[in-house]
Amino acid sequence: MENPDRLFTPGMLARVRLIGSGVRRVAVIPEVAVTTDQDRKFVFVLNPDSTVAYRGITLGRQLENERRIVLKGLEPGERVVVNGLARIRPRVRVMPMLAPRDTPDSAAAAPVASGTAP
Repeated sequence: MENPDRLFTPGMLARVRLIGSGVRRVAVIPEVAVTTDQDRKFVFVLNPDSTVAYRGITLGRQLENERRIVLKGLEPGERVVVNGLARIRPRVRVMPMLAPRDTPDSAAAAPVASGTAP
C-alpha cells in the first residue's frame, strides 16, 4: 500500500473490510423472518408436512429491500415463516401461504431465494 504522505507509521493498527471476494451462491431471506434467542439468530422453517421447525442460522450482510444473506443453516428452496412468529412453536402444524417476493411480511411463508453475492 502506497503511503506518500506518511499518514500510516509502523505500529499503527487498522481494521480493514474488503468487499468483493468474488461471486458465490447464497441463501437470502426477508429480515422479518429472523428472530433472536438470547445470543443466537434463528428462523422457523416449514417441513414438507407443514410443521414448523426451529433452525439456527448464521447471518451475513444486509441487502437492499430488507433482505439478509444466510451464511449457514438454510438450504436454497426451504420455506421460512415470515408472519405469525409469536403464535407458532416447533412441531406445530400450520396452513402455509406463499408470500410474494416483493412484500415479505404479507403472508405466512417465503421461499429461501438463491442469489449471488460478492
